[in-house]
Amino acid sequence: MQWLANQGYVLMAITAVMWSGNAVIGRAVHEVIPPIGLGFWRWVVTLPVFVVLAWPHFRREWPLVRQHWPILLLLGFLSITVYNTFVYIGLNTTTAINMLLINTARPVVIVFLSYLFYRERVTLVQAGGFALALSGTLTILARGNFNVFGDANFIVGDLWVVGATVGWALYTVLYRKRPPIHATNLMLVTIVMGLVIMLPFYLWETFQVRPMPLVSETYWSIAYLGLIAGVIGYLAFNRLVEVMGANRAGLTSYLVPIIGTSLAIFFLGEQFHPFHVAGISLILIGVALANGKRG
Repeated sequence: MQWLANQGYVLMAITAVMWSGNAVIGRAVHEVIPPIGLGFWRWVVTLPVFVVLAWPHFRREWPLVRQHWPILLLLGFLSITVYNTFVYIGLNTTTAINMLLINTARPVVIVFLSYLFYRERVTLVQAGGFALALSGTLTILARGNFNVFGDANFIVGDLWVVGATVGWALYTVLYRKRPPIHATNLMLVTIVMGLVIMLPFYLWETFQVRPMPLVSETYWSIAYLGLIAGVIGYLAFNRLVEVMGANRAGLTSYLVPIIGTSLAIFFLGEQFHPFHVAGISLILIGVALANGKRG
């Protein structure tokens, strides 16, 4: 395990595999399970695992947690409350493939936010990468027909996914501001804070929209999202950021769609269209340029 904890690219592959099913499951159960409820209960399932793993560290590090609660609250809001909830809301009206490909632009957003927050240098080549990635994202949003922006006839679900993408990029960039506490303790604290923020929205959805149904889809989807994507995926990603840094860790974003798109085609019967090819090509070229060597 000590060897694995220092293997950046292995951690990247593990994270990509664990997270690749997130969009597919979110889309597969969108007609059965309400999105906020799906996001809320996946973290409720995850929470006991981190209570067990983190309790000795939490007791020892409580003064640090109390001292740095504002940044921990922000990290919990972005990663637990915002990201997955926005994704699941978006998957009510957009496809898993669209969600996966839009998310591929995260490394570009991470580099851009790193410049805004930390003034990390951005070259003209990297700026060109930003422009290309943005054009690729717009191509996917427009589904190859840019006239849709004129009449606002594009799918709202894609915009929720864009919001989730920006939220996760911001989480990745701000992760370096975390206090020096154990990774499992960090997850425990952010999960608790994220659930507290999410609770009133979950109650609103339960009483005003629809409650969580007690059906088989609920149990297996929450089990996967909570234990596989939630526990293994997040621990691997957080360690990846520590080992390789935020910018390089963000490259995970375009391993996930390769696996996830294949799953969406196989399990959901979704189709890969020419506008997907054009959009992802522009995004990947932009990501390569944006993550190039700083001048």
